[in-house]
Order: sequence, then C-alpha cells, then structure tokens
Amino acid sequence: MRTVVLTMKASVIEMFLVLLLTGVHSNKETAKKIKRPKFTVPQINCDVKAGKIINPEFIVKCPAGCQDPKYHVYGTDVYASYSSVCGAAVHSGVLDNSGGKILVRKVAGQSGYKGSYSNGVQSLSLPRWRESFIVLESKPKKGVTYPSALTYSSSKSPAAQAGKCSRVIESKPSESMNTRRVLGDSGEINILTGQAPLALAIF
Repeated sequence: MRTVVLTMKASVIEMFLVLLLTGVHSNKETAKKIKRPKFTVPQINCDVKAGKIINPEFIVKCPAGCQDPKYHVYGTDVYASYSSVCGAAVHSGVLDNSGGKILVRKVAGQSGYKGSYSNGVQSLSLPRWRESFIVLESKPKKGVTYPSALTYSSSKSPAAQAGKCSRVIESKPSESMNTRRVLGDSGEINILTGQAPLALAIF
C-alpha cells in the first residue's frame, strides 16, 4: 500500500515538474513572439531647415547630395535653426555627402554664428538667431522615445496667421537710391535701395 502511495506521489511530482517546465518554455516562446514595434526613422530632404521642425530632439535620415552650396548653413558646431539640417550634418562631419541617419538636438539661440569651411561645405555667419541646434551621431539615448513622424511648423508667419500683413510704400526715386518704408505692427522700417544688392533681413 505504501509503495502505491509513494508511486502516486512520485507521478504527481513528475507531472508538476513537466507542467512547470512547459509553462516556462511557453512563456519564453511568447516573449520571443511579442516584439517591440520597430522604430521608423523619418526621412527629410536636403532643404529642410531645423526651424521648421517643432520636435526638440529627433533622429532623421538625410539623402545623398546635401553638400550642395544651395543648401545654406549658418554657424559652426552650433548652427542657427535657419540652416539646412542635412547640410549642417555634412559640415559638422557627422555625415558625408552620401547621406545617412543623424540625431538633432535643439539648443538656445546664440548672439552670433561664425561661418567656416568644413567637409566641403561653406557655412555662413549670422549676427544672431532665436534658436540653434547641434548634430550628433544617431545613437539613441536610453529611456528617450524619438518620434517616427516629425511635427512641422506652419509655413505662414505669425502675422499672416493672424490675418495681418505689412504694407510696403515706395517713395519717389532720388538720383542714386530709393527709400522704401515698410509699415507693420511692430513699427516703421526705412529701407534704402540702390544699385547695390540688398541684404536679406530675416525676422
């Protein structure tokens, strides 16, 4: 009788162990099947400026050919957000002209940006700008979730969004130059124009 009881106990223990091992194996298989969603890196064109992207930190993929001088870059190491993102990446040396993935991080605006020639790209100087960015290798930081889709700002200016527009009034031409008054919400600006080309003022 004792032998039968012991045999039954041994069988129960064996069954318990088999079920336990089966459950562990099943959990491992389930864990393998449940994969984290794959991060999709958004791709941008060479002419996209950092200021058009609202996200404070993001990873993007640049195409080839962004070394072209038509994609303007302002600054060295720290770039004005008016710069081409991918052009700045080539200038900084993070990318070459064949393109690739980069990490972009927005930083505060600078009182001045110094132009320089680097990696086949001539960056320009700028007195000051409201926002800057730096370019890093595309190594995600732990615990940081990067967007799979970028958020872009509106192409319209705040004045245009509010239904306001500036008026340009041109005075009578003098012998050597014209005087133009630009009237807007922030006041009046006198612009002198002549034979020399005008410098672009960005607000």
